[in-house]
Amino acid sequence: MSATDKLADCRILTLIDAHAGGDLGRVVMAGVGNLPTGSVAERALFLRERADGLRRLLIREPYGDPSHCINLVVPPASPEADAGLIIMGTMGYPDFSGSNAMCTVAALVKAERLALKDGQGDLSLETPGGVTRLNVSHRAGKLETVSYDALPGFVAEEECWADVEGWGRVRYSLVYGGVFYAVVSATDVGLDPARTPTPTLTQFFSDFLRVAARQKLHHPVLGAMPPLSLALLASPLEADSSGVAVARVAVYMEPRVICRGPTGTGTTALLAWLARRGEIEAGSTIRTISPYGNEFSGTLSATKIAVGGKPAVKTRITGRPHLLSPGRIVVDLDDPRVDRRELETILVHGEDKPSSQH
Repeated sequence: MSATDKLADCRILTLIDAHAGGDLGRVVMAGVGNLPTGSVAERALFLRERADGLRRLLIREPYGDPSHCINLVVPPASPEADAGLIIMGTMGYPDFSGSNAMCTVAALVKAERLALKDGQGDLSLETPGGVTRLNVSHRAGKLETVSYDALPGFVAEEECWADVEGWGRVRYSLVYGGVFYAVVSATDVGLDPARTPTPTLTQFFSDFLRVAARQKLHHPVLGAMPPLSLALLASPLEADSSGVAVARVAVYMEPRVICRGPTGTGTTALLAWLARRGEIEAGSTIRTISPYGNEFSGTLSATKIAVGGKPAVKTRITGRPHLLSPGRIVVDLDDPRVDRRELETILVHGEDKPSSQH
């Protein structure tokens, strides 16, 4: 094979890595194209059904890691949105992710795709879950905080049970916070997100989800959903020195990943769960803190709303993203670790070409 032929088999992805709450979000800024027209949700469906090779490539070694989430920036379909965002990870293609939205905003600002002046500014992202408005605090070229009004959260099933070998009968709630979570009370299972060793937490979640994931998931508006792959362990609420409520949480993502942060969707799910239990009311703000000490802030904005007839809540989540590094990945389509069939039609030549559609 000639050198020219070898180059023809290579594609370059332009990336910016960032983290929010300690969880890495890899933002794909350029190198992906030939996606169909339509909403961001329709393009995410296309990737899931016909071009899932991109997701699989970037969450597996040597190109990535299961703990990484992938954020593909695409043109928005909605005139209300500044950018489109398709989120991918081991959980599939979630409707939304707070930490990943924050990472994407940081990347867009770094790449000067979004113009922000010092102070407060608003922008909107179109994700598969719809258009989300974010408020950004920006000073001296750095993002200080990103806040957003999350997708409505709700408790789909309040009391479920799983017979888990080694752990007995575990009670949990099925809660939607932009993606479905199994929420477990730490008190019920005798674990502590802040003190229980990570390997023990990981083993519990793995054993538990092996059973709980058999349950079919259904969203009252969106219909059938992918299998359950996320769980959240919540300790009882405490008060910090300022009187603000604190929840110690551990968020688990298949396969065997304890998230570094409390996650945005996890915080929304927790607020919906606590509201359903009568532990918080509209206007309440809590700090969610992960086993690694990373935190987000969540406010219960409203409780008297509904999603497809189900009682739901509105939440506002706040965190701070941090840039890690810009970079490039060379994808050699001749590499046996690369699924050429699902990649060569969407990976385009030219690293500086923003991800696009046709």
